[in-house]
Amino acid sequence: MVNLRAVSRTAAIAVIALVIVACSGTAAPSAPPASGATASPVPSASPAPATTVTPSAAPATPSPSRKPRPSLDIDPAELDAYMTSSITFLDLADEDLAVVVTYLDPDSDVPFPLGTFGLESMDQVTNDAPPGTYTLEFHQPADSASATSCTIQIADAEGYVFAALGDAIAITSSTTPPSTAGDLFVATSTLCID
Repeated sequence: MVNLRAVSRTAAIAVIALVIVACSGTAAPSAPPASGATASPVPSASPAPATTVTPSAAPATPSPSRKPRPSLDIDPAELDAYMTSSITFLDLADEDLAVVVTYLDPDSDVPFPLGTFGLESMDQVTNDAPPGTYTLEFHQPADSASATSCTIQIADAEGYVFAALGDAIAITSSTTPPSTAGDLFVATSTLCID
């Protein structure tokens, strides 16, 4: 039996990725015609000028053209139906922060990278997300090779907040209050399932 919730979640992630790809390289819109210019509905009675055909020195070559990307017809209300949870990143440290976000599909062994968020000191970023499992890698400073990692399971209508404090990453959930002081930090929190 097919798990419809898992299929819907996977479809939502794929739609989000397609929206990002489609929005990244659209062609510029063409200029509208001038408002005062109108075409004459009646043909002109003036005689046509005489034309002379002269051979050109070089044959005309077609100029390369870029194929327009197809536009996706997505209703924002339908997309919002999947984006019921949220993840917030705060950089309260003096160094820049980079957060690599990866979606883990339960029906696949291949993780789906969603991108890297870059934050400067005192920046905040909040993103809506569909419920699911995500791995977050925190690099501070942003160009650091070492990372603090946390895999979270976001439920419907749940919000996670991660705050970089310089020497630690704090974590909170809107639905799960911390039971110990260790639950407040990624390194020891029971909210991280990895």
